[in-house]
Amino acid sequence: MQNNFGIDETWIRAGLDINLIKNIMDIIADKRLKTPILPAQEDVLNAIKLTSLDNAKVLIIGQDPYPSSEHAHGLAFSSLSTKTPASLKNIFKKLKEDFPEKEFKSNTLTNWGKQGVILLNTALTFEGKDSKLLKEHTALWEPVIKNIFDVLIKRNKTLVVMRWGNYAQKVGECFNDKPNIYPLDTTHPSPFSARNGFLTCNHFQKCNEILGNNSIDWST
Repeated sequence: MQNNFGIDETWIRAGLDINLIKNIMDIIADKRLKTPILPAQEDVLNAIKLTSLDNAKVLIIGQDPYPSSEHAHGLAFSSLSTKTPASLKNIFKKLKEDFPEKEFKSNTLTNWGKQGVILLNTALTFEGKDSKLLKEHTALWEPVIKNIFDVLIKRNKTLVVMRWGNYAQKVGECFNDKPNIYPLDTTHPSPFSARNGFLTCNHFQKCNEILGNNSIDWST
């Protein structure tokens, strides 16, 4: 029986290339024999394991996993730690302004994933801060990320794509001018750029307005 890594069959039927994913996961498994790789092997694909394709409502494009096992677990911006990463602090700040009645008790955003928010880094694994290594992992996963994007586009159902920062906007250009897809662009939520757009973007409110009755409960 083929190993689908816990990914819902709706992704497979729509064209997600499991053999491609298996080949890259095997490469990562081999790398783990020589050097630490983040996140853990069972968490690498969490961004698409938590939601079926049929339930996908929102795509948030990240870049690399957190460089610490204290934080990284396969979801962009989400953290396992009780210590809130800087970008996530700004995400929660904006959410609290948009939804003052909501509670944000956890840095782990699995509740979002289960509702159909795909928190997808373009590099699903992290080996070290050296720029050469970052580029290597990004290039390794690039065909998978493109495959995921293509499946989402061909699905032709309502999808909000949050592109925070120049990198996400460049990588996510393929979502421009596509039926039923709503790109929302602003600066990255990092402390270096959040005040230049992110903290006034109202993306979470706009997202729920687009989704209507299928809106997201952004509580954590």
